[in-house]
Amino acid sequence: MADTAPLACGAWRVATAFAAQAGSSASHNFFAVYTGDSFGAPERGVVGVMARAHAELPHGATGARDAAQLAVHEFAEGYFGARRTLSARRAAARALAALNRWLSGQMRGDVSRHLAPVSLSAVLLERRRIGLMQIGTCQIYRLRGRVLLPLMRPQGRLSPTLPARALGLNDDLTVEHIEVQAEPGDMYLLLGGVEAAGPEALYTVYTVLAKLMAQRAGEDDAALADAALAALAPLPGADKAVLSLRVMAVPDEDRGEALADLPLRPPPHEGDVWDDFIIGRTLFRGRYTILKEAYDTIGEREVALKIPLPAMLQDEVFAAGFMREAWIGTAVRGNNVVRYLDVPPERRTSLYLVMPLYRGETLEKRLNRPPPVELPEGMGIALKLCEAVQDLAAIQIIHRDLKPENVMLLEGGELRLLDLGMAYLPGIDAEEAVKPGGTIRYMAPELLQHAPASGRTEVYALGVTIYRMFSGGPFPFGQPERLPLARLRPDLPRWLGLVLQRALSPRPEDRYADAGALARALRDGLAHGEEGIQKRRWRVPNGEVYLWRALALLLGAGFVYLLARGSR
Repeated sequence: MADTAPLACGAWRVATAFAAQAGSSASHNFFAVYTGDSFGAPERGVVGVMARAHAELPHGATGARDAAQLAVHEFAEGYFGARRTLSARRAAARALAALNRWLSGQMRGDVSRHLAPVSLSAVLLERRRIGLMQIGTCQIYRLRGRVLLPLMRPQGRLSPTLPARALGLNDDLTVEHIEVQAEPGDMYLLLGGVEAAGPEALYTVYTVLAKLMAQRAGEDDAALADAALAALAPLPGADKAVLSLRVMAVPDEDRGEALADLPLRPPPHEGDVWDDFIIGRTLFRGRYTILKEAYDTIGEREVALKIPLPAMLQDEVFAAGFMREAWIGTAVRGNNVVRYLDVPPERRTSLYLVMPLYRGETLEKRLNRPPPVELPEGMGIALKLCEAVQDLAAIQIIHRDLKPENVMLLEGGELRLLDLGMAYLPGIDAEEAVKPGGTIRYMAPELLQHAPASGRTEVYALGVTIYRMFSGGPFPFGQPERLPLARLRPDLPRWLGLVLQRALSPRPEDRYADAGALARALRDGLAHGEEGIQKRRWRVPNGEVYLWRALALLLGAGFVYLLARGSR
């Protein structure tokens, strides 16, 4: 029996205790509690995991302890390392799927290196919710006050020693998941090694634990874990283990929910003080928002406040985008993408977003003033912009509103991609996939036919943006035909026009696959000129089909030739 000091991560505080019948070297169980801070992902909160390996297989697999320990560690790595745009449930499901593929592959290898299938249960504490995931024979109970509630039960058995479901048994994985509201004082009990194959056995486990918890309520967690293990000892199963997690403190509320509940105020005037921000001049005023320069007297820094106007409430799409922008802006880590500053909930009295004050000009302003953008300057901007879009794509975010007005050129040559209000998250916003988003003249043709945004639609918008940067303002399409860049800028190399021509292809399959592929084509043009661009068109990676088209034409010509000979 052992207990540990309470763990803290963000606003979560969790007390843990555990008890086990077997020593660590002999046990088939492994349990651990992790905090997101340890993995550089504090927003993921706290995770408690119990795993049990099933080593008694007909072919004599060994490595029970190793299998259980590896399963717990690899699950934690996969969960905390998942993209921040994924929900806790999706992050955990992906981690389990990857672990299942790896473990089943190992078990099909050399018998001498066989591991064992693993049952696993996890308690995921994120924001104000608690997610519970289960596969196999482990069990989860919740004690709230004096009331014990079974939350996760075993999933049946194939044999007395082998569960019906476990990590490593099959390529297809079925995981049970539920979500409950977190409340301070709740205790979650994870059990390993307790055999309960039917309803009567499960009821016996429940009655034993319920009676114990009612009798010994108020005792410290370590004593309760030890008492639970002793009470379960006479029941079927060997090598039992108990892990308890008591929720001591819960985040006040989800950040997105907190922002949504804040009121709108009339826009401030220069010299006003809002929440210790001294308001300065107006930087931009749009239909739904106003951007104000301000000085943060607490953080002692210059900032910009993006403040919604009352008209925003009349546009549900824009209002939802404003809240999405607040969340995404704090999740992005790319050097070329705007990063929003977090303001403690107790400091806020109204709805607004805070970002660093960037000194510079938008790309729209730059392209409209002389001198024209020359190749070295423009290529530096284009490559950084592609990098910003690819940084978002790496965490499954599609910007959807790429245009010169949303590109800030900073003093010193840096760049920031602004305005994440139209961003689309394929892993989360399934219902948003076919909703319109963006500025019409930068939208790929398929978006107007209700196709979902993708890396190729981003390439189209990048093509329009880069074209306008070099053209000095005109768009690449005129009436009734497209306007080649060479007609407006004959001083620029021909390969640049070819790259943009492909980026602006009406058919998505003819464009570059994503911003990274567009950047590679631009670098090829810089390094090797038109020859480098043509060589890349014959490469097969990234879904290119030019080589196969050429081969098909060649085979077709050969077939026609043979037909002609045969008809003589």
